[in-house]
Amino acid sequence: MRSYLLSVLCLPILLLLTACQTTHQKSDVNSATNDLINAFPVATAVQINYQDEVKLLRINQLIAEQNDLPAKQLAQLFYDRGVIYDRMGLGAHSRYNFTQAINIDPSFAPAYNSLGLYLLLGQSYDEAFDAFDSALELSDRMQFSYLHRAIGLYQVKRYPLASNDIELFYALDKKDPYRILWRYIINSKIDQEKALTGLQDAEQLSKDKRYAWSLIDVIAGRKTEMEFFETVSYGVNTNKELAQRLCEAYFYLAHWHKLSGNLNKAIYYFKLSTSTNIHDFIEYKYSLIELASIQLMLQAKLDTP
Repeated sequence: MRSYLLSVLCLPILLLLTACQTTHQKSDVNSATNDLINAFPVATAVQINYQDEVKLLRINQLIAEQNDLPAKQLAQLFYDRGVIYDRMGLGAHSRYNFTQAINIDPSFAPAYNSLGLYLLLGQSYDEAFDAFDSALELSDRMQFSYLHRAIGLYQVKRYPLASNDIELFYALDKKDPYRILWRYIINSKIDQEKALTGLQDAEQLSKDKRYAWSLIDVIAGRKTEMEFFETVSYGVNTNKELAQRLCEAYFYLAHWHKLSGNLNKAIYYFKLSTSTNIHDFIEYKYSLIELASIQLMLQAKLDTP
């Protein structure tokens, strides 16, 4: 992992050191450096939003001063505060508030779903599955709990059960490109060729302009990565929007490379996904989980005699 990242970071420097030998070499260096920059678009890491800070102060005041609030309203305040902490990247604070929301109102389904994500991050899989089960039992609107439970089952290598959940999640909206991508990722552990065929057969509606379809085109072999990166910023107006898009893009491309056996590039892309600081996106969280999983796998190989 480390040696690959160093080679990527040092490449432009090494090229520039040798560029002075000839004019022709200098031209090649400039071209290679530009290609590297163009190949890996990045956005400035997103910082804490001032409006979130203001909302947080208001919620803190409401919780401190209005102890006579009905349980459901108080639970909602704790949940809302947990969501804000989540966007800020303050995981321990967020997890505490989701837990408090459940303690106050045990029927609060969204809090179970959100807490389950943090339990997955902490590799507390049994507790995470219980949280997702509770969310699904309490509300038929918690369909993303099928996705998160599928990912947890995928992480512990219970692939048939993970496939069952991802198929349930996919069936609820077969035209959603993100569900198509997740279906490909999880089912690839059972039958990679069949999973790829399912992704290739997915049809985009003419009115659906979501850029995630371009990711599907890359994995399906209809578009190159370079072509994708050349258009990834189309329709983007702010740095935050670009960061959000890249957080997703690098995550799904990382999985594609991982499944293709290109682990070095997968590691690099997972790291690029986390570099965006889009803490509340599941792609950010699951990039952290993937990096931790890869680290354990590589360490196990090093420890094997």
